Amino acid sequence: MRPTAYKPVTAADGDVSLTRFRKNQNARPQHVAPMPPDASGTRFKKSLVSVSDAGRLLVSGHNSMKLGRDVRKGKFRGYWIYSLSFEERATCPSSCHHWTTCYGNAMPFAKRIDHRDPGLLMMRLEEEIRHLLSVRGREGILIRLHALGDFFPPEYVRFWANMLALHDRLAIWGYTAHLPTSEIGFAIWSIKQIYGRRFAIRWSNGITSTDSTVPAPKGTAQVEGAFICPEQTGKTPARATCGACWSTNKNVAFLDH
Repeated sequence: MRPTAYKPVTAADGDVSLTRFRKNQNARPQHVAPMPPDASGTRFKKSLVSVSDAGRLLVSGHNSMKLGRDVRKGKFRGYWIYSLSFEERATCPSSCHHWTTCYGNAMPFAKRIDHRDPGLLMMRLEEEIRHLLSVRGREGILIRLHALGDFFPPEYVRFWANMLALHDRLAIWGYTAHLPTSEIGFAIWSIKQIYGRRFAIRWSNGITSTDSTVPAPKGTAQVEGAFICPEQTGKTPARATCGACWSTNKNVAFLDH
C-alpha cells in the first residue's frame, strides 16, 4: 500500500496544538492526471455538500497540515484560522493558470460547499463568523478564502466587505484567478483598497508586480521579485507559523504541484 502524504501528529512530533497532521516524508509523490480543458467542476462530485447538510462551513486550520490552528507570529498573531472551500472550476474563471491541473484533482476527501444557494450560504457564514468571534479569550479569526474554488458573483464579494465592516477582529487571506479588470476582480480590488492586509487576497499568476502569486517549477531556488513559500520548502511547518502571505504585499512564488 502506498504511504499517504500525511500522518497524524503525536506528542513525539512536537506541537500537537498546531495541526492534527504532519507531512509524511516517506510518501512517494502522487501523479494526478490533469482534467480535460472543457472540465466544468470537480472530479469528486460525491464530496460536494449542500449548505444545509454541511454542519460547519468554515473548517478549522487545525485539520490542515498546511494551515495550522492559530497564527503564531507577526500580523494577526493569536487569530484562529479557518478555511472555506467551494467546487473547483465551477466557481473559478476558465483563465485560471491551473484550470486543468488544480491541486483539488488530488483531494477526494476535501469538504466542498455547494455554492448554488448564495443567499443561504451567506446567511450561514455570517452566523458562523459571529459565533467564532464570540468565543471567550479569542483574539480574532483569520479566514482562508478559498482553499478550493474562487469568488463568484459580485454580491458574494461584497458580503465579505460587509463582514469586515461589522467585525474588526475578522481578517481574510487567499488568492484569486479573477483579473482585476473583470467585474468580480474590480469588486475584490475595491475591498483591498479599503481594508488592506485585513483582506489580503492576492492575484494569481503574476498579474501584478506586487500582491500576486507566481508559479515556479519544482526545484526553483530563487524567483526575482518574489519569495518562495516557506511552508512549501519546509522552512516553516505551516502558514500559521509564517504569516508572510497576509503580512506583506511582496509577490509569493508557489512551486508547481
